[in-house]
Amino acid sequence: MPDIFSYETVEALRLSGCALCRALAIEDQRWVDTFAREGRRDPGTRRRFLKAGGFCRHHAWLLHRSVAGKDKGTAIADVYGWLAENDLDRLDEFRRGLGRTRRRQRSLERSTPCPACVFLAEATGRKVEFFVEVLPEARVRREYASSEGLCFTHLVAVVERALEVDEEAAGFLLDDWRTRLAHVRMQLAEFDRKRDYRYAAEPKGEEQSAWTEVIRRYVGEDFTDPSS
Repeated sequence: MPDIFSYETVEALRLSGCALCRALAIEDQRWVDTFAREGRRDPGTRRRFLKAGGFCRHHAWLLHRSVAGKDKGTAIADVYGWLAENDLDRLDEFRRGLGRTRRRQRSLERSTPCPACVFLAEATGRKVEFFVEVLPEARVRREYASSEGLCFTHLVAVVERALEVDEEAAGFLLDDWRTRLAHVRMQLAEFDRKRDYRYAAEPKGEEQSAWTEVIRRYVGEDFTDPSS
């Protein structure tokens, strides 16, 4: 069942970049903001945060940016202070066990993935499902064709789901992506050609940004990065 924010994916087709990258970045930020504001007080959420050893690097810095201009770090001082206190006890226990036995020590590795990553994976599944459902609509097809398409990472997820329920939609996406990739490849070749001293004086054009475009084409953009 699509969530109430699923249509952000279709709306994102009218903007630059991979629509799924953009829509999921909004979901990602929304979840972290909610965690900082109120979610961290939920006992279950705190337990999962503790077992995961906090957030992964991406989500830890997303949280940092989220609270930097709002509460001066109160949310981070709360949950990471709690985590640090727990880890001090955990490290002491681990250290006391050294040298006592030759059997394998309990690992310091965490037993649970980053809770924000778990949410993002679930959100990705919902948005992929929704995108496949609406892709047969003529309006969505038109907007997709005039958009910048999907990055390869999200193309794979959408095509794999489409192959299960709508093979024609999968074919549409594959043909579209191949056309876009062929254009980027041509521009990269032109970029290389104009680096040759024999053609360096020719007017520069779209090919000059091809080396950036090919990265966007494959992995999308980091819409959570303030510089993007």
